Amino acid sequence: MKKIATLTCLHSNKVCARVSCLSAFQNRTAFFKDYPEDTVLAAMMTCNGCRSITETEPQDDKGIQEKIDRLVHEGIQTVHVGVCRLNKNGNECPRITAICQMLEAREIEVIRGTHAERH
Repeated sequence: MKKIATLTCLHSNKVCARVSCLSAFQNRTAFFKDYPEDTVLAAMMTCNGCRSITETEPQDDKGIQEKIDRLVHEGIQTVHVGVCRLNKNGNECPRITAICQMLEAREIEVIRGTHAERH
């Protein structure tokens, strides 16, 4: 059994209920299409917010470090990062990038994508 998680933007909570991410996982579509039925979506985490919410950078944020420690402890092997990682210019949020690097440093695979993007 493989355990996976999602990472999304805290700011996106204002408009996103994670329906498309969950639906893609449950129906094994988009970025989840190759997972076997016994794969478990074991965690759904968010960043801790933009600089306007928290000035602490992810690598210095004890909360982010605790979240990653928990993922490791729970045996999460892969984290899928939602489309909300992209800012209005289409670039990845630098805080999400930093968290992804932290995950990879702990030997957790990072896949950028959950569901098909809507245009």
